[in-house]
Amino acid sequence: MQSWKGLFFVLLSSVLIFAMGAFFMRALAASEYRYRSLFADSPEALVIYDLDSLLIVDANAAVGRLLGHDSTAMIDRLVSDFMPQPTTDALTRSLPRLRELSQSTAVWRLRHQDGRELDISIHGQTYLEKGRRLRQVLLIDITARVRAETELLRTLDELASTNERMRELGHAISHDLQEPLRQITSFVQLLERRYADRLDAEATQFIGYAVEGVARLKTLLADVEDFTVHTGPQPESVAANAVIDTVLNDLERSIDGAHAQVAVGGLPRVLADPRRLAVVFHTLLDNAVKFRRPDVPCEIVISATDEGRDWVFRVQDNGIGIEPEFRTSVFSLFRRLHTRQRIPGNGTGLALAKKMVESWGGRIWVEAAPGGGSVFAFTVPGADA
Repeated sequence: MQSWKGLFFVLLSSVLIFAMGAFFMRALAASEYRYRSLFADSPEALVIYDLDSLLIVDANAAVGRLLGHDSTAMIDRLVSDFMPQPTTDALTRSLPRLRELSQSTAVWRLRHQDGRELDISIHGQTYLEKGRRLRQVLLIDITARVRAETELLRTLDELASTNERMRELGHAISHDLQEPLRQITSFVQLLERRYADRLDAEATQFIGYAVEGVARLKTLLADVEDFTVHTGPQPESVAANAVIDTVLNDLERSIDGAHAQVAVGGLPRVLADPRRLAVVFHTLLDNAVKFRRPDVPCEIVISATDEGRDWVFRVQDNGIGIEPEFRTSVFSLFRRLHTRQRIPGNGTGLALAKKMVESWGGRIWVEAAPGGGSVFAFTVPGADA
């Protein structure tokens, strides 16, 4: 009986040990599967290295693809083998902090197998395993983003330099170039007064042409000055209808002279400098009157539609219109589609209007109006934007 009991106990113990062993083996296999899923087979580049020896303990396939190496061959190599010297020096200086911190983020420059240097965002975590201080890091390639940011900063520097040159040009226009014009005008007019009785009609006409040309050049220089150095205060909440009323009062004589009908819809409050907004409306309304068709009563409609954060204003006329191939170039400085004899102007109005609209982050364009004419549209942030 004692032998049978002993045998039964041994068999039962064996079964329990086997069952427990199978359970732990399944748990170990599950743990290995989770490890493979989370680390080894992860699409994210992951690497584990020893903070004391700086040897790589493990690396997944994504790291190999990122740096152009076989990930298994990276194990037991120094992390500095994949870094240019400045990054190695930075890592050495950071080691005391990395051994203390549980988590941190940094940007390192690593070296690809083909010699290229990559900007890598590093997200790391330090932990203990069997007395070893290990650090697991996630590597994200941000080379393209860093290059784009660098290019943006370079462009902004060039833009600032260009703006400074524009301000210098504006100063020269407003001071240095005006003085010779005033001198020419004074002497030509003095010539006309002193020798009027000695000049024939043709000479007097030539003097008139000279004075007119100088006056036009002064106007052109003033327009260029406005275009190059025009600045204004910060945008404010303004009622567009109030701005339109002021502009219509300024243009009352030309509107009445053209027998134009101007219809103004209910316009919103917007976020803009009222003076700049007035410049835009003044230019568009003045052009709508000037470029009217002589055989059709001039009609102008001003409206606005809500496009979310922005309002789109439209100034529609039934004038001579603009051909599709010229709808971009009309916003260029001194760009004219008609002779000065036919339609007066310097070709600066739309260029200045475009600059004003872009100063508050908007855009301006022109479309064909139904039935003929043009629709000039531009965007302005809403007062609640």
